[in-house]
Amino acid sequence: MSMNDSWYRASMGTAAQRDSLRDELKADVCVVGAGFTGLSAALELAEAGLRVIVLEAEQVGWGCSGRNGGQINPGLACDHGRMVAELGVEDARKVWQLTLDGVGLLRNRVARHNIDCDLKAGILLVANKPRHVPELQAWQQELESLGYDQLAFHGRNSLQALLHSDYQAGVMDMGGGDLHPLKYAHGLALAAEAAGAQIFESSAVLGYSELSRAESGIGIEVRTANGKVRAQHLLLAGNAYLGKLLPWHRKRFMPIGSYIGATRPLGELATQLIPSRAAVCDMNTLIDYYRLSADNRLLFGGRASARDAQPDALRATMRQRMAGVFPALAEEDFEYLWGGQVAMTLNKAPVFGRLGQRTLYAQGYSGQGVALAGMAGKLMAQTVLGDAAGFDLLARTRHWPVPPGAPLQTAIRALALLWYRLQDSR
Repeated sequence: MSMNDSWYRASMGTAAQRDSLRDELKADVCVVGAGFTGLSAALELAEAGLRVIVLEAEQVGWGCSGRNGGQINPGLACDHGRMVAELGVEDARKVWQLTLDGVGLLRNRVARHNIDCDLKAGILLVANKPRHVPELQAWQQELESLGYDQLAFHGRNSLQALLHSDYQAGVMDMGGGDLHPLKYAHGLALAAEAAGAQIFESSAVLGYSELSRAESGIGIEVRTANGKVRAQHLLLAGNAYLGKLLPWHRKRFMPIGSYIGATRPLGELATQLIPSRAAVCDMNTLIDYYRLSADNRLLFGGRASARDAQPDALRATMRQRMAGVFPALAEEDFEYLWGGQVAMTLNKAPVFGRLGQRTLYAQGYSGQGVALAGMAGKLMAQTVLGDAAGFDLLARTRHWPVPPGAPLQTAIRALALLWYRLQDSR
C-alpha cells in the first residue's frame, strides 16, 4: 500500500508543494516530522514568536497523520484505571483533562484557521459480544464519574436507529467525532506557515548532534542530504516513521500495520447503514472502525498486521470484514485501499521523553492520535516555552523497552496479534 492509493490524497485536490532544505539555516526550534504532532508544535511555537523550521522526509501529512481513520476520541488508548495505577488519582484525572483539551484544541484550530476538513461530531463505541456489554457500561460509568457528560447508552434495539448492524449495544460519544485527516494536516501546515514557521518537504533528517560552546554556541545541529539547521531545541515528531533518529530503547513502541478501504459513493444507502452518520469503533482487541465520508463512501478500517499485507489477500479480508458488519455491502469492492504504520505501545499509553537537555520526543499514540497528537505537539511547545508540567506528567508513564532488530520485532508483533485474535474469538 502506498500513499498514492489513499482516498484522502485523491480527494485533496491540489495541495501546496514545498521546497526541500538546501541551505544552512538557524532557528529557535527544529521540528522533525510534518504530521499532527510536529505541525501542532510548530504552530504553537510560531504563534509565540519563535523561529521554527519543520523538516519532513516526504510531504505534509504523509505518515499516519494523513492516512488514519480520521476518528476523534477523548482519552488515551489505555483505560483510565491503568493511568490511576501509574500516576495516582489526581494526576490521572489531569491526564484525562489533557485529552479533553486535545479535542477542544483540534476543534478550536479548525474554527480559528478556517480549516475545511469535513469535521463532524459523534462517535459510537459498539459491543460485538454479550460479554462486552458490561465492559461498555463500566467504561461509561467511569468517564461519567470524571464529570464527562457526552455519553448516551443504547441497547440492541435502540442502537438500530443510529447504526443498522448487528451489535449487542453501543455508547454514543458526542464529544468525539471524525474529520478528513489529510485536509486537517494541510490546514495546520498553512496555519503554521502563516504564523511564520518554515516547512521543508523531501528533507529527510540523516542525523543530529549537540554542539559544544566552541562551535558557535550550545545548540543542536540537524543534518539533511543538502542542508543543515542549527537550533536551540529539537522536537522529534515522526512517531512510527522516525527510523533510527531515536535510539531503539527510547522508542518503547512497535509499528503495527493498519489498513483502510474506501467504497464507491453509496448515495442514500450510506445513511441507511449509519443513520446517525457517526464514526464507529467496535470493542474487539483487533478492532474494526469505519465512518462515512462527505461524499457517502464507507471508509472501513482494521486488519492489523505484523508485516506488509499482500494486496490481494488484504482486499479479500477487508471485504469479508465489511460484509460481516454490513451484509448489504457483500458485493461491494473498494475503489481505494491503503495502509500505514500505527505506533503501538504495550500498555497503550503514549511515550513522552527527553534526550539530553535540548531534544524532546512524543509518540506511541496507539491508534488514538488524531486529537492526542495535537495535544502532544502543544505540550512539547509549552516545554520549550518554559512550562513542562503537562509534558513531564505524561513522561512519567512507564513503558517496556522494545527489543532491537527488525526480525525479532516482527516475530513479537506476530505473536501479539495472534494472542489478540484468540482473545477476540472468545
